[in-house]
Amino acid sequence: MSIVGRAKNSLYARTRPFVQEHFEHFADGKKIAALKNKYKGKRCFICGNGPSLKAEDLTILHQRGEYTFGMNRIFKIFPKTEWRPTFYICEDNVIMENIEDEVNAIECEYKFIPSVFKWYYNIDIHDAYYFNIHFVENNHGFSYDAAKCLECVGTVTITCIQLAYYMGFSEVYLIGVDHNFSNMTDKDGNKVIDNTVKNYFCDDYDKDVEDKVVHNLYYSTLSYENAKKACDKAGMKVYNATRGGKLEVFPRADLDTLIKPN
Repeated sequence: MSIVGRAKNSLYARTRPFVQEHFEHFADGKKIAALKNKYKGKRCFICGNGPSLKAEDLTILHQRGEYTFGMNRIFKIFPKTEWRPTFYICEDNVIMENIEDEVNAIECEYKFIPSVFKWYYNIDIHDAYYFNIHFVENNHGFSYDAAKCLECVGTVTITCIQLAYYMGFSEVYLIGVDHNFSNMTDKDGNKVIDNTVKNYFCDDYDKDVEDKVVHNLYYSTLSYENAKKACDKAGMKVYNATRGGKLEVFPRADLDTLIKPN
């Protein structure tokens, strides 16, 4: 690398902590701030990637004009439905490094990507809303101000909930959040394997990283419990409309009732 290149990288390394500390005052933070309360009083659906997620349900959501979130490799279900998410988000660089082209091809209104992806991994998502991600180790984090930062607590679903709150949604419904995996660890770190469990809505969802990912459902559940407390405090209702699954932190809602014809 040239002297100029090294100097430029050194300058970025010194300034980025300041930018992260005052993110809301910079261009990316101001871009997100423009979305505050844009959907005040509306409802939205956060679509997880569990095996209960059905293309038929997504098609109905599309036909009804519902606001929806999609995440990570949600594009793998696109061949089966005309539905496309209103909002897309990915906060895992290991995943994003393998799907950058596919994410750029997604047709949706908003894509939310951590700013560190472009800073440190040279990932360029066209027209993205880059946000300041704050990694939390104790699973107790929830940001009410997305323009400043979004707390990463181990599951992107909760990051979606934080965005939904900031944009003003008053009711949030989770679907496809099965909260159950074939390869997990328990509270004490012991590995739990159940090969009868299907992880995602398609078999080839994460073949490139499946050996690198082990889900800890104990800490994930703590994250959801903390998020529920934060949402209750803020007055935003979150329901679990997943068909089955094992997430019992939020009150249940019947998806068929929610999406039945008017």
